[in-house]
Amino acid sequence: MQYREIGQSGITASAITFGAWAIGGWMWGGADRKEALEAILASYELGVTSIDTAPAYGQGLSEEIVGDALKVLPRHKLQILTKYGLRWDMQKGQHFFSSKFNNGSPL
Repeated sequence: MQYREIGQSGITASAITFGAWAIGGWMWGGADRKEALEAILASYELGVTSIDTAPAYGQGLSEEIVGDALKVLPRHKLQILTKYGLRWDMQKGQHFFSSKFNNGSPL
């Protein structure tokens, strides 16, 4: 695995990131929770230290699964790359696209 420093922060991150969008369900079909957790753990064993997630990925499910992984992985060796500002639980701001909850009902 290759690693790169993030700016001049002294933080070194893996060049390959585990993308956790699909494990949240929503738009990509989701994954079995146990298998998703195993995938994160396997990626760490292969040297991946960066995990990309966001609250909007499965309306929080992705971040829950990433949280489960953090219970067994050394947190000080990981970089959690997340986004903020996308809200689905309130009518505020502009909605840029139509979506559905994981159960298929309109969001």
